[in-house]
Amino acid sequence: MESFASKSHHRINVQHEPKRESERGAPDFKVTKPGEIIGYVEVKEIGTNLDKVLKSEQIAKYRKLSGNIILTDYLDFLWLDERGVRERARLAHVHELEGRKLQIAPENEAAVSKLLDGFFSEAPQGIGKAQQLALALATRSLLLRDYLTEELVRQEKDQRKGRLFGLYEVFKAQVFHELEKKEFADAFAQMLAYGLFLAKLNAGVADKVTLSNARDFIPASFRLIRELVEFLTVLNQSEYRDVRWVVEEVLSIVNTLDLEGIHADLSFRKRRAISRKIRAGDEEEHRLFERDPFIYFYEDFLKAYDKETRKGRGVYYTPPPIVNFIVRAVDDILKDTFGIDDGLADHKRVTVLDFACGTGTFLLETFEKVFDNIGGPDSGQAALIVREHLLKNIYGFEYLIAPYTIAHLKLSQYLRDKGHPLQEDERLQIFLTNTLERVELDPTQGALHNILPSLTAEVREAQRVKEKEILVIVGNPPYSGHSKNNSAEVKATIDAYKMVDGKPLGEKNPKWLQDDYVKFIRFAQMKMDAVEEGIVGIITNHSWLDNPTFRGMRASLMQTFQQIYVVDLHGNTKKKEHTPEGGKDENIFDIEQGVAITLFVKRPSVEPSIFRHDLWGRRILKYSAVASTNFRELGCRRIYPDKPDYNITSEDRNLRSEYRNHTGLTDAFSLNGTGIITKRDHLCISFSPEEIWSTVTQFANTPDHQLHSDFNLPSDVRDWKATWAKEDIQKSGPNKKLIQEITYRPFDNRFTYNTNISRGFIGWPVPRISRHITPPNVALITARTNKSQFPDHFLVTDKPAETKSGESTVQSYVFPLLLKDDGGEFTENLSPAFRDFIDTRYDHHYTSEEILGYIYAVLHAPAYRRRYAEFLRIDFPRIPFAEGRAEFDALSTLGWALVQVHLLRVKPKLKLARFKGKGSGEVEGVRYSPEERAVHINKMQAFAPVPPEVWNFHIGGYQVLDKYLKSRKGRTLNLDEIDHVGHVADALAFTIRQMAEIDLAYARAFPDRV
Repeated sequence: MESFASKSHHRINVQHEPKRESERGAPDFKVTKPGEIIGYVEVKEIGTNLDKVLKSEQIAKYRKLSGNIILTDYLDFLWLDERGVRERARLAHVHELEGRKLQIAPENEAAVSKLLDGFFSEAPQGIGKAQQLALALATRSLLLRDYLTEELVRQEKDQRKGRLFGLYEVFKAQVFHELEKKEFADAFAQMLAYGLFLAKLNAGVADKVTLSNARDFIPASFRLIRELVEFLTVLNQSEYRDVRWVVEEVLSIVNTLDLEGIHADLSFRKRRAISRKIRAGDEEEHRLFERDPFIYFYEDFLKAYDKETRKGRGVYYTPPPIVNFIVRAVDDILKDTFGIDDGLADHKRVTVLDFACGTGTFLLETFEKVFDNIGGPDSGQAALIVREHLLKNIYGFEYLIAPYTIAHLKLSQYLRDKGHPLQEDERLQIFLTNTLERVELDPTQGALHNILPSLTAEVREAQRVKEKEILVIVGNPPYSGHSKNNSAEVKATIDAYKMVDGKPLGEKNPKWLQDDYVKFIRFAQMKMDAVEEGIVGIITNHSWLDNPTFRGMRASLMQTFQQIYVVDLHGNTKKKEHTPEGGKDENIFDIEQGVAITLFVKRPSVEPSIFRHDLWGRRILKYSAVASTNFRELGCRRIYPDKPDYNITSEDRNLRSEYRNHTGLTDAFSLNGTGIITKRDHLCISFSPEEIWSTVTQFANTPDHQLHSDFNLPSDVRDWKATWAKEDIQKSGPNKKLIQEITYRPFDNRFTYNTNISRGFIGWPVPRISRHITPPNVALITARTNKSQFPDHFLVTDKPAETKSGESTVQSYVFPLLLKDDGGEFTENLSPAFRDFIDTRYDHHYTSEEILGYIYAVLHAPAYRRRYAEFLRIDFPRIPFAEGRAEFDALSTLGWALVQVHLLRVKPKLKLARFKGKGSGEVEGVRYSPEERAVHINKMQAFAPVPPEVWNFHIGGYQVLDKYLKSRKGRTLNLDEIDHVGHVADALAFTIRQMAEIDLAYARAFPDRV
């Protein structure tokens, strides 16, 4: 091939790639010309079935990298492009090799020559669109990440030798203490890809970027990136050969770029509207959505690179209208409230920090606003403003190398396009650092600091900014419940949020306070506590506005800031949010968690006040609303958060006061707690005692190294490990007496194996609650919060309950009616104060069952649910008690009857959901036919009649019958299950009727509250 190439094609080189130990090596031959990869050749043994090889992961991987590949076994030649096999040719058949001398037919030789000639003539396609470039870089960066991870592990085994491991140690010491090897390889791979792109932008068309000269093309203003790219010079060493070929792939991509097209696509001068599910109505909206040409660049990259990485880091670009709104709002507050006439352009008083700057979206908008305030980038003072303000007083923190690189690239490009290019001795004040960590450089580690002197200098400068007084903080901090910012120092900062009004929060598991966005808010608050005045403008998860866990946080923030403005953008699909009119409500991000814009103002001279505005509906309408409106013109309504919750919600104060006067369930019952948390339902929950016993015995006898694979288990977590589960089973016997029936979902009991040992087979068996729930006891199941569309999270059980048994979106809480002592005797679980309240109010000693009946009736009164829906979503229910005994008795009787039906101790005889049709009884699929009033489980069999209201009935967010049957898809229903479906349908029909009766009784008890 080399000989053929040299004769027919000038300057083409065919390079043989040595075999790797890993299956992830490069193709056998790489065909190049200076700075460009033309294609690859993969060679298999003579006689190999090439059509079968075509379907392999290996070829699929190569085709992602190149649209010009030859696959051959020396006799057959397949030329592949992006669509598949472009051309075939054959020199000879295998059987022709049996002779002493192989005679190749001239026509065969001509066909192969023609194929090779076409292959060698294929010119690399120059990419001219930013989106295509992002996808191309992502494909190669992903491969590079895997190779770098393997190399890091190898270097660590070799006593931490090697340049790559040295870089990892520096980053771990100076940027992010909890950085793992794979995370570093991930970030470093992305940086190298974007670093090479940056080098090519500066090299221009004439020069080719290579491993040895890439550093030379990085501008001096990108000192750290230039230093990191210098790593490429070591790739000629033998230990990096598995890495080098992927880097050369990136080099080929950047060296063949259509630079004119890329410059046009990423230019700030002439913007072209790009539709990304956005339909802009006019030129102003075009400008608004496309004011940042880099806005999708990293987003597109991450989508193709690794969706889980993007999700895990909470990395989502902030839409330009939102950024524009926040920056304009900050500018208005500076002018109106702080009396700073030039707003963000004031170079004496204004300092701005984006504490999670990502690709620099907020900083870009800040630059834009500064120029607007001085009359544009061509005004007489613009050059001085750039040097004395934008490059001195505007800061950004980012700990991920790739977005850090893009932020520098984007903002330097912006200044260049505006006529103010950075000089050799100038740089943007964007620093590679973990905002939340204080980094103190250890003077005894001088050798470590010398590995990356630019990084060491950057860390020192970032720490200086962290200690500097800042007037304005803006940004979109990451949302990550599983935070990796878990140093003792960072976690300690949140302790202030675990107190409210001088008392401990009292939360058993305040884990949501460990979310990264909470820690970033706390960082901003502490910065503002250190100065006399300031502003924080951010967009975050909106859960902190009303979730009970955050009441200490809300109280604390109200002490620091005199004014708080909240624009709740909603869009919470977990809560199944809809507009007040019942229409579709969309998130402005592609996430499930709703978000809100918040402006915190610290200005002691202003009147303390809190304002809120709600935006519902389609995404584009939310964009348009914030894009075209001043924040003071949105119609924010003043609200008055009160003790003890300090909720920042738009609730009716009078209604809230009324609701607060009712008796809380936690006040009525002495003991409550979450349901059982298995951590591994797939393993720990079965449909029958026989199935769980089979699982337990097999698990106990499976070798440790096969547990995950044999039982299809995901990776272990903190509170559950497969080996712990196995050890727990073995220590317990295993013993059939430990098989336990539990309430798993509404009207769906299942079986588990419960040793009552935490972090055993079951993660958290919660014996302090479940030990009490044995006959004749019953327990109320509800939830502290409710993210379902309607507050229907109320159920009863006479068995231990799993934690999602009564509410699909959050943990369920269990309130036993009775408590069992060590001797097996039961006493009521009503608090003494509540018992005194009931006895005194009614001058009668009601039994605990009668009291539960009353509570259960109130919880099932539609009028109660409607009136207090907003409060039922954010805390445990509070129960109004009727004035007179007659009203109490009526509700108690109706409620206790409903309890008996829901426990299926009493089974209404309504003859619904009878099993129809001949067949196997297997649940192949679940389909409801309104016309037939039937629920089909396969082509031949169905349950009927099932009225629509029964089919659609929900408890705790679960559509009861649908959930029960779909959970058994692929199983054959037994007689008990078939009968159970009928009993449940009858029970639900009874519930619907009983709720209507309860509503009438509730109206008589509370005529002014319906």
